[in-house]
Amino acid sequence: MTTDVEEELPEGVCAHFIDVWVDPSTHPFIVALCIVIYSFVFVLGFTGNMGLIIATFRYRSLQTQWYFGELLCMICGGLQAMGVFIGTFSLCAIAVDRYFRLCGSPGNTLSKLHAVRITAILWVFSTVCTAPYVYHMELIDYKGVCGKFCSEKWSSHNAKLVYTIFVLIIQFVVPFLIMTICYHSIFSFLRRRAANRLTSIGQQANLLYVLAATAGGDSQQHKEQLTHLIDQKKRVLAQKRRVTVILVSMVLIFGITSLPHNIVSLLLEHDRNFLTFDSIDYQYIAALATHFLAMLSCVANPFLYAFLNPEFRELIVTGLRWGPYAVVRRTWQPTQTTIL
Repeated sequence: MTTDVEEELPEGVCAHFIDVWVDPSTHPFIVALCIVIYSFVFVLGFTGNMGLIIATFRYRSLQTQWYFGELLCMICGGLQAMGVFIGTFSLCAIAVDRYFRLCGSPGNTLSKLHAVRITAILWVFSTVCTAPYVYHMELIDYKGVCGKFCSEKWSSHNAKLVYTIFVLIIQFVVPFLIMTICYHSIFSFLRRRAANRLTSIGQQANLLYVLAATAGGDSQQHKEQLTHLIDQKKRVLAQKRRVTVILVSMVLIFGITSLPHNIVSLLLEHDRNFLTFDSIDYQYIAALATHFLAMLSCVANPFLYAFLNPEFRELIVTGLRWGPYAVVRRTWQPTQTTIL
């Protein structure tokens, strides 16, 4: 970002940032809108994830312009970037855990000690990935413009471009591939299981028809057994559809929410002015919008459970204090979709 505003002002006089660069992200309406949507993300994410945490603890079957100085400039920038990394790596770890619990070694569950170690490794790796970004965060002055600005200052354009490509690969490409492979394997496994169950139900139904014909007519007992088999078949088909929607949604939501932020960052490194139209710079508002999308991936996971998995929905609601007044308690049994 360059400016020659200092040549137009008397010595010792500075101009305000918004008077030098026309940036829609500084408009009061945009600022207010950002406050609202990020508060919305925080409330939804906090509520949804707390619901899952409460349900997991209660049901063991689920246990699966800158005014704050240069130091806070680095800390805030680092926390923001680390939040994106740890969110992505956590979703990736969940996908791998689900794969091993269903397909890899179904009899082996993840111990608390291993879970703590994996979590620590994810945080350390997220910190390492964020370190170059934090290291290059500085308070920058622009001649003739009032105040200091918390921004990145790299030694060369190529260094920033390499880091941007690194983030694209580590934060999107690799996790997307891992999640796609894991969930595709889980889908194939559950589809085969559902097909076997449907085949077994069909064989039992055919046997009942044969027995009924041999007995010389349909007995009440045979009718009840056939009705039970038909209901069981409907439940298996419903579970199969629900599993398909959940697994496909996991991958699609991650791709839709995470890719735009990486693409915008990469394009900005290629051409800093590609979002400038009629002397109006839209890069910051684009960065805000895509970062908001990236944060939504952390919100989607618990709400996918709540809306698409009735067992989770009941347990989460029941796990809250007002739960007993909102739903009717019943004996809960885990199904093939519960661990998803």
